Amino acid sequence: MSIRRLLSRSRGSSQNAGYLPPIPEKSSPWPATASAPSAWGDPSSAWQDVTFNDETEDVDDGSSTANLMSPPVPLVPLTLKVKRVDYYFSKWYNMWKYKNTGSKVTADMVQNPAVAGGAWSAAANDPWKDFCFVVVRTLPQQEGMDTRFRVVIKSPYLLAACKHAIGTVPNIVWTAEPLELDPHVLLAFLPAFDAYHAELLSKKGRTTEEDRIAATIPILTNYLRKDYNASLTRMATLTSQGEITFNLLYFIFVPRSILLLECPSTGEPRAVRLVSVSEGLGSYTLMCESIDAVDDATLTTNHAGNDTWSTPAQTDTQVNDGKAFGWVSQRVIIPSFRGIKRIDSLDAYPLKFCPKEGEVRKRLVERGRKWADLRGVHHMQYSGTACWRDLFPDGGTKSHPYLVNSRIMIDRGNFVKLFPNSDLPKAVAHKPAPPPPPPPPANLGTVTPPYQYNPPPVIIDGAQIQTLRFTKRGAAAIQPEAEDMSEEELLLAPATLYGYSLGDKLWFEFNIEHVKPITWNDEAFQSLVLPPGRKTLLQSLVEAHNAKVGSRRRFTFDDFVPGKGRGLVINLFGPPGVGKTLSAEATSEHVKQPLYVIGAGDLGTKASDLEKSLEGVLSLAAEWKAIVLIDEADVFLERRSLHDMERNAMVAVFLRQVEYYSGIMFLTTNRVKTFDDAFLSRIHVALHFQELTKSAKKQIWVNFLSKAEADVDVDTFEEAELERLAEREVNGRQIKNATRTACSLAFSRGEKLSLAHLLETLDVMDEFTTEFQTMPQDGSA
Repeated sequence: MSIRRLLSRSRGSSQNAGYLPPIPEKSSPWPATASAPSAWGDPSSAWQDVTFNDETEDVDDGSSTANLMSPPVPLVPLTLKVKRVDYYFSKWYNMWKYKNTGSKVTADMVQNPAVAGGAWSAAANDPWKDFCFVVVRTLPQQEGMDTRFRVVIKSPYLLAACKHAIGTVPNIVWTAEPLELDPHVLLAFLPAFDAYHAELLSKKGRTTEEDRIAATIPILTNYLRKDYNASLTRMATLTSQGEITFNLLYFIFVPRSILLLECPSTGEPRAVRLVSVSEGLGSYTLMCESIDAVDDATLTTNHAGNDTWSTPAQTDTQVNDGKAFGWVSQRVIIPSFRGIKRIDSLDAYPLKFCPKEGEVRKRLVERGRKWADLRGVHHMQYSGTACWRDLFPDGGTKSHPYLVNSRIMIDRGNFVKLFPNSDLPKAVAHKPAPPPPPPPPANLGTVTPPYQYNPPPVIIDGAQIQTLRFTKRGAAAIQPEAEDMSEEELLLAPATLYGYSLGDKLWFEFNIEHVKPITWNDEAFQSLVLPPGRKTLLQSLVEAHNAKVGSRRRFTFDDFVPGKGRGLVINLFGPPGVGKTLSAEATSEHVKQPLYVIGAGDLGTKASDLEKSLEGVLSLAAEWKAIVLIDEADVFLERRSLHDMERNAMVAVFLRQVEYYSGIMFLTTNRVKTFDDAFLSRIHVALHFQELTKSAKKQIWVNFLSKAEADVDVDTFEEAELERLAEREVNGRQIKNATRTACSLAFSRGEKLSLAHLLETLDVMDEFTTEFQTMPQDGSA
């Protein structure tokens, strides 16, 4: 049957054919029997957190004015009637049937699309075609079950209004026939309907279609305000006081609104955007989305040509540097509660109900900008509580706080590689959708009643995760700079960063608020007590190697085997406490590079463990452009023998890893005479640190006493007193420990740090050293 013949039959059977009621210039959206609640009475001020637009799709869905006006086809007649029916299960017929609400006469519906004589024509036999919408009450089959309501949209003009007011919401398919909406969804978007109605009334030069759309909106909103008057009044009273009940939560949880919740790792507030709501038995399930790094996702293209995110299971190429941004999903459960509850005490609640909304919004945007600037790999300072979360098989997590005061490396990419099963947010999976159907006719088409109805969930099934797609406008992964991100995208950024604590040698989830730039200590290198020639040599070697790596003019001199011998290996050997470790630390400060310190015990005691650990350390150091310091490396450098095969294997592994490392490596050792001969040719520079001379010790005392002035008052030390301190048999580490202990002693007594405090501390240290040296070799007392 042609569209024109169908429209002709519809005009002939409709009582409203050719009739368009006048639209008043000003009309109140509230019925005369109910006063308008202040929070919902002014559509222009309602729901400031929600943006009602359909900009995210490039495909014309038929809702635009241009599409309504394009083809010169007769319009569908306007109908403003409302029908109410009951949907019940007939035991006699053993099937679901319809009847008019409040009537004993059954209005049977065709339950099967196949009828005798051929296919059933929905448009020709639609008993609801003359109604604006139909309210269907589903009667329970058993006692104790809830009665459910749904609204079947019949008028194409009301359908257009619903599409504009509600927009894109999961599980609402605007091309579905029949289109059934839950009244709770309509109530949640009631302010949007009012705003759209006011917009149409204020528009000059409205088209006929827009007049008819405006005429249908009050039919729906008046039904909602009449049937749900008590709920609306109760909701307005409670929300004006910042309170809510469980059965009214659907009023405040509106898709696309911004929610505030607590970060499980830091306890800090963070914002997410609500995607959908599932109202179940005893709980609400909120599916939310937010911005995050998506280094476990890839950028693909869907059928419409828009960039989208997909999981690694769908493609082979991955982005692992943590620089790409995208949407990630999160599920929040709001458990049932009795009585009235403060809205801001819920596990998640709309940002507009936060008592300090403006202040919190500004703070989250600033934090988001900081987060975006710290994408990729960064060397930073951290002072505060970090977190590690255990992931259990049932999906639960447990946070472990850890106090960190150290330099850190922010590196989400390597965190994901090392801990693939960690509880990190994942990019939302996207399964490319088929090409969109052709746009509907210009008269908006005809919506038919159901063939057979099985009551669906309210909005989505809480067990399913809705697919979210990125458009080029919305995907932060396509926004390479923080300045290019909108304030809403920055608002939705996470509260944490992932990385490695160089001081604690552990991986953590760091609070962004505690991440600060590094204040480099330029005096550390100048304070090194080394002969001037050696200090200059050390500085020149490190700076030259860095210049070689960073310059476009690369050195061509290399081993005959590519990749060998391109690093800089510096051996610092000598007795304990003479400045070997301090020299490496001061060099790192001077060239402003991370220092990755590894002890011999951190690398393992077996050749297999050593190889795996050393490969990991050197690989990270190369990515971070860090200086590697292997402290007390004697065990890996000792001469090989014929009897200890395991140690021989460890030495061989260490030799190979050192030879192929291309960065800067410091090795501190005490027993150079026991070195394996093979190491002598692999060490570029060996600096011998001898026992401290009297003048060296004097300078070290001066350096540490100057440093102590930041903590306590320091008395003036005469030259003779410094000479007296320099005569004591102590090394540089003992001088540091003695100064720190003396500072604590003076602080506890409320005195200035003086020579007496230092001598008292040194005497105690000497007493312990003497007792230790006189102890038997077997350790018995």
